[in-house]
Amino acid sequence: MYQPADREKIELYISARKLANKDVISDSDPKCKIFLRDFNGVEKQVGQTEVLKNNLNPDWKTTIQMDFIFEIKQELRFEVWDHDDGSIDKDDLIGVVNTTVGEIMGSRNQVYSGQLKLKNKATGTLLIKGDKLRDDNRYIFWQWEGKKIKNVDGWFGNSDPFLRFYKQSGNDWLFVHETEFCKNNENPHWKAFEISMAKLNGGHTQQQIKVECWDNQVDGKHQFIGETFFTTHQIENELKKEFISLSKKGTNHGTFVLTQFNVFIKPSFIDYIKGGEQINLMIAVDFTGSNGDPKSANSLHYNSPHQMNQYQSALHQVSEILLNYDFDKKIPMYGFGGLIIGIDALYNHSFPLTGSFQQPEVIGLEGIMAQYSGALQHVTLSGPTYFAPIIQYACQTAQQNVNHNIYSVLMILTDGEIHDMNQTIQLIKGAARIPLSIIIIGVGDEQFQQMRTLDGDNGPLKGSSARDLVQFVPFRDFKQTGELAKEVLAELPNQLVTYKQLLGLQPLKAPDVHLSQMM
Repeated sequence: MYQPADREKIELYISARKLANKDVISDSDPKCKIFLRDFNGVEKQVGQTEVLKNNLNPDWKTTIQMDFIFEIKQELRFEVWDHDDGSIDKDDLIGVVNTTVGEIMGSRNQVYSGQLKLKNKATGTLLIKGDKLRDDNRYIFWQWEGKKIKNVDGWFGNSDPFLRFYKQSGNDWLFVHETEFCKNNENPHWKAFEISMAKLNGGHTQQQIKVECWDNQVDGKHQFIGETFFTTHQIENELKKEFISLSKKGTNHGTFVLTQFNVFIKPSFIDYIKGGEQINLMIAVDFTGSNGDPKSANSLHYNSPHQMNQYQSALHQVSEILLNYDFDKKIPMYGFGGLIIGIDALYNHSFPLTGSFQQPEVIGLEGIMAQYSGALQHVTLSGPTYFAPIIQYACQTAQQNVNHNIYSVLMILTDGEIHDMNQTIQLIKGAARIPLSIIIIGVGDEQFQQMRTLDGDNGPLKGSSARDLVQFVPFRDFKQTGELAKEVLAELPNQLVTYKQLLGLQPLKAPDVHLSQMM
């Protein structure tokens, strides 16, 4: 089920150039109104700039602050008006630009340029610069040990202690983290972990943190051993090399010591995008016989003139979001499980929909949709369903981009189960240190049990790989809501950041761009 990621806040700076002049005696007095369309399709005004007198090249100081939600198409409308001091009813509309938050944040240097239009006539250029609001992105990396933790198991062995961490919120304590338990150990060494300061104490170093120690019980009825309270300020200044007492009702039940403690700044997805990181979308479409004859209205590949089939709808919804972050808009498109006329059958597990291995790319969203529809005219459905060849190709492509600030996303659309599960799992495990994510969209009404196994949130891949890089979503769950992209892409920003952090790669420094100098 879709779980919204931690929201990043952004700020939009707005300028315009060469505005059409609505005044006769002097220049226009422009202002800009900003509207956002919400999840229910309702448009509302979210901001308005100040009025700048006699200015056809305005740089407004009023900015717009809002959530940045990667996985959702956030539609914006900017209206530039010539203000009339006499009455708001006499304001003259200069021009309108429709865009999205993704298009702004995905633009080069995060500066979007759009043509203002009124009645299909160009009336100037709107410049919008997106910037991440400075928030607390400090993290703590630490490791805890216990010394002489009290045994509450009696004669049956030592305790199996684990820790629970709590954040103070008014008079309440909010549970924020739990360690693993250490079997039969009165001197446990828990695994090191990282946690954000925002999650642990809201970024307030003087705010109390509570740590409880529990004895793990198989039946879930864990026994309380003791607790302690401290602040990160105390950790940094007083307790870093000291023991922290664990007590229960005033009785000492052992001590804690920190063997590792480090506060660091963790870059965000926007930090990497701002530094020039690009997303390289790759598409693979299932043409196995189980999809049904494309000429039949019952086929999953049926090309109806009246509505999109599930493949078309999925391609459109997800590609529309990802293409915002791809400068050249070139997308290689492949098919598998079918035979393409003119290409040797040896390649039925991975063939370019363009018919050319030298030029497998199409351009933009229109190219994607046209190429898919065109492929149905010259592809014969066959089988079996193999994922490994296309994943292997994606891994090779992504590996070539390791030093080029490019992160690849392979989107696989399939109607059923696969026949090379073991090989596929091994390839995914081996891709942890490659700049790659894999999106699998299940089309049709199958149970997709194998696809759920490949999702890093579940099954054998959970915890067995250095990072989670696979997301599976069945199309049918979002057929009516139109929120497929939101579910499919929710994990992608964190997958990119996790990859970068795994290799110790920091965001590149973004060039300093001043709108006032742009004409």
